[in-house]
Amino acid sequence: MPATLTYTVFSLGDAQLHQLHSVHGKMFVMGEVAVELFQESPTSFLQELRKAKYQRIASADRDVLQTTAELHLPVESTAATAGITLLPSSTVESLLVDKRKLELVQPFKLALLKLASQEAARLMAAGEYEAALPVALDAVQQGQALFKPSPALQLFPLYLLAAQANLGLRRAKQCEDFLALASWLAMKEPVLTSNVMKSQLSRLYGQLYAFQGKQREALNAFAEDVYYCSLEYGPEDVRSSVGYYNMGRVFSSMDDSGRATSCNDMVVKVWLGALCRVVLGVATGIDGGMEPAAPSELPIGRLQLMEVVDMLVDIARARATEHGPSAPCVGDVAFVAALALIQLQEVERAREQLAAARAVLPETDLRHVKLLDMAGVMLDAVAAVE
Repeated sequence: MPATLTYTVFSLGDAQLHQLHSVHGKMFVMGEVAVELFQESPTSFLQELRKAKYQRIASADRDVLQTTAELHLPVESTAATAGITLLPSSTVESLLVDKRKLELVQPFKLALLKLASQEAARLMAAGEYEAALPVALDAVQQGQALFKPSPALQLFPLYLLAAQANLGLRRAKQCEDFLALASWLAMKEPVLTSNVMKSQLSRLYGQLYAFQGKQREALNAFAEDVYYCSLEYGPEDVRSSVGYYNMGRVFSSMDDSGRATSCNDMVVKVWLGALCRVVLGVATGIDGGMEPAAPSELPIGRLQLMEVVDMLVDIARARATEHGPSAPCVGDVAFVAALALIQLQEVERAREQLAAARAVLPETDLRHVKLLDMAGVMLDAVAAVE
């Protein structure tokens, strides 16, 4: 059975194109390019391509045919017998130049660059660093070509992507080289370099130093990450919590359990407050009280929240090692992890974490009991929808 291909939608001015993720690579349907960009019939446009010898592929792949039909994309009259003509992005770009659609060249290149960056980030979030590295390096090359002749601050996130991909493959020297390029851009444009950019740079330096065993340098870098995140969002915002967690890991590697515990406690506190507001609709006070909270959303995406779950599970493991698996502080983390999993609609895992929390948190703590009951009701509601 033919399958529907994954595709990406490009908007260029009033035109809209679909880039199919096919067995031939990421390709555009020639007929759609002809109609949307140049207002020509696909059949006559194909004749022009043949005369000028533009790079193209005639595809009879069943998935390509199925997807093109589902999207109702225009095709040439010979498609039924000879297959559908597909165009790589380089050919589309050449056509825009040759046919004097110069106002669309830059937006087209920027769209391609954005997609490459997003794909590299997605692959790294899934731990697929081998696949992410060439995509990240290609994004750097696209950016360097697009923003030449002088290095531009727009290259900053691309250098960070390449640095992160190299670090994921344990290539410290290459990671350091890209971080140096990003640092140089930041120093060159200090006014335009935001706190978020400085935070991202510091975090990657911290991860590099931690990998290299440079613990003091790692702590300083992660502290800078927390500082810049706090300037931008506040010290108790969820986006600042990753820095606390990373500092805790370094302190733990230095056998400084006191400071490691303090950092981990901050992570749990931040996420307890945020998830109680988002998932349960309540605000928890320092005095243990609760009150209704205004509807809110988390400022991070699904992949980042999945990483937060891993972070919380790691903290629970550390607390269990230090205090024993039945300690209430282990239950606290399990409860927060359960809320995160409810938000992710991971029903079974959420149920496991909620049961783990209920098993060790004291029944005499009425606040905990009420929160556990509320989480159970919310979990049942999510499960019913599924």
